Amino acid sequence: MHDTYQLSCQCRPAKLVLYLQLMVATLLIVLSGCQSTRDSRFTDNIENSDINYGQYYLLLSQLSEKQLMDEIHHLKTLPLDKTKKLANNLTIEWQLKSVLVYSLPKSPIHNPFTAKSKLNQLSLAALDAVILIPADFAFFGMLKEQLNQQILLINRLTLAKKSHDKIKQTYLQQQIEFQHLQQQMMQLKKLEANINEHGR
Repeated sequence: MHDTYQLSCQCRPAKLVLYLQLMVATLLIVLSGCQSTRDSRFTDNIENSDINYGQYYLLLSQLSEKQLMDEIHHLKTLPLDKTKKLANNLTIEWQLKSVLVYSLPKSPIHNPFTAKSKLNQLSLAALDAVILIPADFAFFGMLKEQLNQQILLINRLTLAKKSHDKIKQTYLQQQIEFQHLQQQMMQLKKLEANINEHGR
């Protein structure tokens, strides 16, 4: 009986080690699965045909700067490697995702002109029939209007800055001319004072 107890005690540590190894391996698999799910959520792969562009835009707005750069890199390199292999709809998805990255204000490549240009290359009416669900169609219609407003404001600001710079330059020129006139007046007063003094 005592020998049986000793034998079971000796087996337990071996079973315990095996059990712990199995638990650690299972935990690693579960955690790596969670991480890959999280990464795929953030880098929303282009091969995914069920894209909700409104949600994708919201996801982009929540990314850290590094994650956003990773997504931009992913989008920039994808067409170079796979465009010929992609079906037309997937190419359109890539273009629409690029529009969203360029239109996102916190994006390092934020450029409403490029976003609008890319969006103009795609007919929204054709997209509605081919790929966009009604919510996405409305989202891109609204985005197009916002991009138009941004571009209009940027153009107005640019014109206002040019006008301001021109006014500032004119003002500086007038200041120089005014100082020059003041110097001439001072010289004339001195000359007049000298003439008056000698005239006496």
